[in-house]
Amino acid sequence: MQFSIYQPALLHMIQVVSKAVAVRTTKQVLTGILIETDAASLTVTAYDLELGIQDTIHSDELNRLDVTTPGSIVLPARYLSEVVRKLPSDTVSISVSNNYMTSIECGQVEFHLHGIDSEEFPKLPLFQSGTQIQLPSNVLGDFIRTTTFAASTSEVRPVLTGTHVQYTDGTLNFTATDGLRLATRTASFEGADIQNWNAIIPSKSLSELARLLPNDETPTNIQLTDSHSLFVIGDTYFYTRLIDGTYPDTSRIIPKAQRTEIHLNVKSMSSAIDRAALIARDRDNHMVRLEVQGNTLTFSSSSPEIGNVSESVNATEKAGEDFQIAFNAKYVLDALSVFDDDEVVVRFNGSNQPFTIQQAEGDVGLQLISPVLMR
Repeated sequence: MQFSIYQPALLHMIQVVSKAVAVRTTKQVLTGILIETDAASLTVTAYDLELGIQDTIHSDELNRLDVTTPGSIVLPARYLSEVVRKLPSDTVSISVSNNYMTSIECGQVEFHLHGIDSEEFPKLPLFQSGTQIQLPSNVLGDFIRTTTFAASTSEVRPVLTGTHVQYTDGTLNFTATDGLRLATRTASFEGADIQNWNAIIPSKSLSELARLLPNDETPTNIQLTDSHSLFVIGDTYFYTRLIDGTYPDTSRIIPKAQRTEIHLNVKSMSSAIDRAALIARDRDNHMVRLEVQGNTLTFSSSSPEIGNVSESVNATEKAGEDFQIAFNAKYVLDALSVFDDDEVVVRFNGSNQPFTIQQAEGDVGLQLISPVLMR
């Protein structure tokens, strides 16, 4: 194999796929990046058997790709990334000899890296399924941003480390929960003629995908098999293994009515909770108390070792009874961070029941938080 390419173009491709390189593995080939060329294109792939990312470019004036001899090689990702990153912004020439020794040249610089036979690199999953849907990249990115943070980080219940993605009769729904909080987002697609499907996609993988999505209406195609999902953004292919199991029916825990409804300014609420959390942050549950009296909400926290804090915020609207409740400050701050509007509606059902947060106008989904029991 022999080709040349503009250094920034090659570096960008390596950075795109590098998140799928295996970190802890006994298989050396999984710590590498597969480089493949044909007559007029270059493809780089990383795959740790759970997550796979593949990126392709075609020869043009910007990337200066020129393939002399098509071929393939696997190079160690750690060193390849560092080598290419530190090369001058000029044309890079790469050639592979018969013993897989790979020469990387740029100007007066010449590196040699030991490569691995590309035949040892695992094959990416095949997708021939009709189960697919297409979304604008910014819409998909927003769904990921507003839900996946609520997934569990514990492997005790593996299904909860994933985000439940459902498509039912023209409605797409993302839901994530760790058992103490829940985030869900729904959108309708009128006239979409697609069969119903659902999958549990690892939330960590979706977070990595979000970093690759352009913040515009570039179409992203989502495809599913029984074991994997594939997201296609232009010439970038993002594969991830699905999580086996049955996701809990979270619709049953979302309250259908409320005893108290409060409209609040997002910034005022989050700032007050953030200040109260300064005292609460050393406690395991980051507990902040809220007392509601009339239109006044008082956020407070205390610690025998540190001290205490109290701050009052006025609601723009309030309906229902007064009460007290305690909650995990981190959970509420995470929930508030997803809202774009200035005002949210918080609905309570007393001191010991979960409460919900939604945007006052527009649909940015629903956030549900379980209370901390007060002693």
